[in-house]
Amino acid sequence: MTDTPETPAAKRRRLRWISLAEFTAVAGLVIAGASYWDSHRERAEVAAALPTPAPLLLTATADAARATLALKPAHPDAVIQIQQLIFPTIVRGEEMDTTGDARIEADWIASGIRRGVSKDRVSAPPRLPVGIVTVFIEGDRTRRDAAVYDIGYRMRGRWLQPYAIELEGITLVRRTSPTALKAAVDARWAAAIK
Repeated sequence: MTDTPETPAAKRRRLRWISLAEFTAVAGLVIAGASYWDSHRERAEVAAALPTPAPLLLTATADAARATLALKPAHPDAVIQIQQLIFPTIVRGEEMDTTGDARIEADWIASGIRRGVSKDRVSAPPRLPVGIVTVFIEGDRTRRDAAVYDIGYRMRGRWLQPYAIELEGITLVRRTSPTALKAAVDARWAAAIK
């Protein structure tokens, strides 16, 4: 078989088809790129419009005997699941964990406070630092918060008995990482009892 030479008209037609195919491929890439950019822009706008979740803020209510502080989130949409409470080492060496019933009990810290506070400070309104790691649900997301709070308490003298510890409430001091809580709580307590 012999190859027949291509006519100039056939050559132009072949080149025209190659040019059209290349044009179609480039147009497809341009359209895909524009679509990709547009979808990311829309996602960024939606993300910017969504409210940033507020950090957890705990409040506390003392019972009638001031022996227990019930902890709850300030925002009603947050539901506490688990809490880990980290006290100064001299007050209570081990951590306390609560599940579903977020609270601080005076019995957990009373003997440690009596050991760590001198009798001449009984009239002053002392504060005890506590690190609180909270796992909570807000909306459909499970979140985690770690912060140092101060527990307000009062030492009340009793006849022939050790001082009673009465709990008053809590105040947020600062947020920190869960691994830094123990050191932050111990340092704050050491500074407070000087």
